[in-house]
Amino acid sequence: MGSREGLRERGIQRGSRLVRDLATEWHGLRLAAGVSQKELARALGISRETYSRIERGKTPAVTVARAAAITAILGSELSVKTYPIGQPIRDKGQLAVLERFEQPLAPTWRVTHEAPMSVPGDLRAWDVRLDGPVSIGIEAETRPYDLQALERRMHLKERDSGVRRMLLLVPSTDRNRALLRSALPMMRRTFPLATREVMRALRDGNDPGAYGIVVL
Repeated sequence: MGSREGLRERGIQRGSRLVRDLATEWHGLRLAAGVSQKELARALGISRETYSRIERGKTPAVTVARAAAITAILGSELSVKTYPIGQPIRDKGQLAVLERFEQPLAPTWRVTHEAPMSVPGDLRAWDVRLDGPVSIGIEAETRPYDLQALERRMHLKERDSGVRRMLLLVPSTDRNRALLRSALPMMRRTFPLATREVMRALRDGNDPGAYGIVVL
C-alpha cells in the first residue's frame, strides 16, 4: 500500500467505513431522542429522502460540516482527529536524497526500503533500514519543521523496530541548513554525529557508533 493509488484507496475505504459507523450512531441517537427522519431533515434543510440515504450509509461523500450538523441537532458533538499509522507518499526530493545517501554505501550493508516495525499490524516504517555491523533506521525528511516531534516519532520507531542506531537524513537546502543550525544545541544531544562522520563509517562498512544527522 505504498503507492499513491494504494494510499488513496485505503483512505477512501476508511472514509466509507467511518460514514457507515456514523450513520449507525445517528440512527440510535435519533430514536433515543424520539425525532423522526422528517423532523431531522427539516432541521438540516434537506429532504427526508436525502437524510434517509445518509442514515442508511448510502451517501459515502457526507461532508464533515454536514456530519457535525447532524450530530449537533441530535444533541451530541462530532470529534475528528488524525493519527499516524504508516508512511505517506514520497516526493521527488525524498527519493533524490535517499539515492544520494545509498550510492556510496559499502556492499556489506543490507538495504531495506519501507522497513516495517516488529509490531504485528503496525503500518509505520523506516524510510530505509541498514543491517550489517549494526542495525540502523533512517528517516528521510525533505522539509522538516517540528524537529522535537520528529525526534519523538523516531524514538518510537526505534523502540518498535529494534534498531540500534538512528539517522535523520535531510536534503542540503538553505532552508534546512538554517533550521538545523537553530536547533543544533538541542538536536546534538540525541544526534551527536555529523554528515562526514556518519558517511565515512558507512562507506567503510562500519558502525557509526552513535546517532547522527546527515545533510546531503
